[in-house]
Amino acid sequence: MRQNIFRISALVALCLMPFVTSAMTSEQALKSLQQSFTNSKIQDFRKAPIEGLYEVTLDGAQVIYFAPEDDALIFGEIYSRDGRSLTAEAVARANQLRIDDLPYDQALILGPEDGIPIIEFTDPDCPYCLRYDEFIRNSEVPVKRVIFFMTRIHPNTAPAKAQHILCSADPAKAFDDVYLKRASATERCPEAEERLEVHDTVSTQWRVNGTPTLVLDGSPVTGFRKEVVANFLASKSKESLK
Repeated sequence: MRQNIFRISALVALCLMPFVTSAMTSEQALKSLQQSFTNSKIQDFRKAPIEGLYEVTLDGAQVIYFAPEDDALIFGEIYSRDGRSLTAEAVARANQLRIDDLPYDQALILGPEDGIPIIEFTDPDCPYCLRYDEFIRNSEVPVKRVIFFMTRIHPNTAPAKAQHILCSADPAKAFDDVYLKRASATERCPEAEERLEVHDTVSTQWRVNGTPTLVLDGSPVTGFRKEVVANFLASKSKESLK
């Protein structure tokens, strides 16, 4: 109940803000934010759709709002008159920038180059990751899998399996062997350890706390939600036919 009240209060505050104008410039407002909230890791700062507010993108593509005249942060969503969430659009924009900056050369890429791209945070010992893997294998829609291993949930077993895959002369076959439980993890190499450190950094930056986490058009989806993935692939497949 408390959370609902806070959300409603935030939205009411947003409705009232158009009547408040800021005499500060954008540079002054940013400086005020940095001075008042020193722990904030600001990735982007711009005027919000509501006069007197600024849109603040934090590390991890979290979007909040800053009212410089009141020196206050506002957590909530801004909607347009036609019902679009302008906050969700800002998050998607921030995520797209993060997608462009991903270290693709460190990822494991599986599937056809012209397939529908899905960024995948996976764990070889995660049962839902195995279910997702089976779903993709049986999909009639070609998928380009951009894979980052997130092994913190099973630290005693998953890292060795991920390293085995990355060290193999044929990573695609090794991935199949591990995820279909056809082989044990035997390969080890310093290069794989370094790549897994990069994977861990990326999963931390994306705030991945569960696997699989799938990034569909810039939007992270935690867990294997079969209907969501199927609808995404169907929609993308129709777009490619236009």
